[in-house]
Amino acid sequence: NNVVDDYAAANVAQRCLDLISKPLELVGRKFTPSCSIGVAHFPDDGADLQTIIKAADTALYAAKDLGKNRYSFYNKALTEKAEYRFKIEQYLREAIEKQQLSLVYQPKIDMKTGSIVGVEALSRWNHPILGQVSPVVFISMAEQIGMIKPLTEWVLKTACKQSVVWSNAGYSSMLMAINISPIHFLDSELVSLIKQVILETGIKPSELELEVTEGVVQTTQDNLTVFEHLKELGILLAIDDFGVGYSSFASLKHLNVDYLKIDKYFIDDILVDNKTKHLVGSMIEMGQNLGHKIVAEGIEKVEQLNLLKELGCDNAQGYLFSKPVSAEQFLVLLSNDSITQGKSDTNAL
Repeated sequence: NNVVDDYAAANVAQRCLDLISKPLELVGRKFTPSCSIGVAHFPDDGADLQTIIKAADTALYAAKDLGKNRYSFYNKALTEKAEYRFKIEQYLREAIEKQQLSLVYQPKIDMKTGSIVGVEALSRWNHPILGQVSPVVFISMAEQIGMIKPLTEWVLKTACKQSVVWSNAGYSSMLMAINISPIHFLDSELVSLIKQVILETGIKPSELELEVTEGVVQTTQDNLTVFEHLKELGILLAIDDFGVGYSSFASLKHLNVDYLKIDKYFIDDILVDNKTKHLVGSMIEMGQNLGHKIVAEGIEKVEQLNLLKELGCDNAQGYLFSKPVSAEQFLVLLSNDSITQGKSDTNAL
């Protein structure tokens, strides 16, 4: 079953429940109607009309047994998944509106010196009832329910303020990288939001890097205009998850971007698959020839780091250096000479 389809079916069922349960007046008396809804999937729950109706009828009685005035899938697990997603949606709206999420930071390392040259801000959500919710889940949900813009605005302001704090503490010229959803990236108000954030927080435009996935790297005029306007502000741009999307390499000649970030998908296999090694080497050479710096993500082994050095990669991120940490913990990393002074002992990283 497709999770998106399941959630869409649950949404339709919930809307029906909401509409039917609106109070009405009959012969001078007020009534609140209710109903139960059974949901079955074709062809998973039945390959013909008779079987699928029987499955839906079974799901209907399951909904009644659960307390009526609700929906239920024929597959109980799907009901639980849909209810969990509804809970996430409800709590996420509240969390974004009340700014109850947090940020963690992962360092970006210069391959040659071993020093920290940048940091990527990543959002986290630890809910008192749901627990730690995966960013993949809640960011996708924020996009679906139209909350990605306020979420991005909060991340931008919080991360840029933190960058200024570190800069004032003596750690200047360090890039703050922030992910921008493809949905938000092409929004007409993004450029004005970035201007506002720069003005409010005092961050230097040259120390702000926006990362966008490869999916928006298309040579339409709208896309090119967004890239041009952002570059006019003096900020840096990076293509995230490079190599796993469907955009053409030819698109890169039209775009003024600073970094290409090679996805962890390639780094995981670089030591065991010769084709992957050649692919990564080609991406590094091609990107640098086009004037981009190359960042390798998801590095977990010293051997991966050494091979990427041989291939001429510029920057690195990954658990080998540090998992994403709080602002306070990141300050400790910044003050750690074995990292910032670029000592040759890789284990010190």
